[in-house]
Amino acid sequence: MDLNLLTTFLAVYKHGSITAASDQLDLTQPAVSAAIKRLESVVGKTLFVREGRGIAPTGAAVSLANKIEDPLNIIGTVEQQTSNLNVYCTESLLHFISGVDGVNFTEAPLEENELFDALIAQKVDIVVDVVSSKKHSLIEEVLFDEEPVCLTRIDHPRIGESITKEEYFQEEHIALKIRRAEMDTVEFLSDSDIEPRKIRIETSSISSMLMLASSTDYIAASTRSLAEKLAPALNLRVHTFPIKLRPIKFRMLYHRRYAKDEQHMKVRESLKSALTKNR
Repeated sequence: MDLNLLTTFLAVYKHGSITAASDQLDLTQPAVSAAIKRLESVVGKTLFVREGRGIAPTGAAVSLANKIEDPLNIIGTVEQQTSNLNVYCTESLLHFISGVDGVNFTEAPLEENELFDALIAQKVDIVVDVVSSKKHSLIEEVLFDEEPVCLTRIDHPRIGESITKEEYFQEEHIALKIRRAEMDTVEFLSDSDIEPRKIRIETSSISSMLMLASSTDYIAASTRSLAEKLAPALNLRVHTFPIKLRPIKFRMLYHRRYAKDEQHMKVRESLKSALTKNR
């Protein structure tokens, strides 16, 4: 039997509502209703009946819930305790938290919908990124703000110790392919429309961007902490942005069902501690 059917059933049973269960599981109401019908087909019994504007469990539902609740909780606990947690982390912070124990790290996907889908489907346990979500099933913690900066090679033929707005838009740029809120990084951080940049290269990696900037005349961008960590080795100069941008707000997101899970809580605190210590 598909354990997801039992998980969905238990959510409906506890809430006494398809709507509330769908909110908790972050599924559509039709998907939850279909799962209940499939389970009823498997067990050969009706599990819920209409009662006023809501639903009520049948005797078969009460009996099933009593049988499966503890085993499902045990299965969930065993899965969490016998394996590392999977964490999606934005590349700009991976350098600072990669040493945390009990975690398998993967660089965060380019598209933010992939992050949310992975969290909701529980393919990943924690996301550390700039994304924000209003989904009821996900908990979001703001970690810190970081200043965005731009970088050029130290021996750049036209840009010296500082960079002006005019110079910034005259030069060619390296841009990240990462999209947040359907915008590139600079657009995402600007509160107003900005002049189009001359994008010469697009890359999916900040590290690749900085490597390219070190051997070309193109302008790169990064967080200040990562820039200051890598710039000396790459012979890059770090500049304050000549246009007004918001600080980069980093967040931690995870599924609500793990809010009080001991292993989950321990890993979350370890990640926060590493970021505080190493940045």
